[in-house]
Amino acid sequence: MDRSARVVVLPPVPGAAALARDHARRFGSTWSAELLETVLLVVSEAVTNAVRYGHGHIELSIGVRSDRIRIEVSDGNPNPPVRRESPDELGDGGRGLYLLETLTDAWGTQPRDTGPGKTVWLELITLR
Repeated sequence: MDRSARVVVLPPVPGAAALARDHARRFGSTWSAELLETVLLVVSEAVTNAVRYGHGHIELSIGVRSDRIRIEVSDGNPNPPVRRESPDELGDGGRGLYLLETLTDAWGTQPRDTGPGKTVWLELITLR
């Protein structure tokens, strides 16, 4: 199941998450329904965070190496994401990082390779 990463550049607009899901759906067309749904949710949350808190265009990369899917979302804001102490259950946000931590096996941030900003990377182990 090794497949090289595919990158798509997204505009920083609310519809970016839908474009990102379409990209992920095409890339993961042979995956199980359960795995694909998890990846779609992770991609959607990560891109939504980049639209809300990032700067400039967004780069989404999805790749597969042996037993791992790696998702990378890059934007021009160098500040790493901040997890709220207690997400507002009735509010409009604050649950994204909690959700990403629950759905992925590992995640982190690093400086962006292609200029100023950061890359948030997320990994899912596919063989459980």
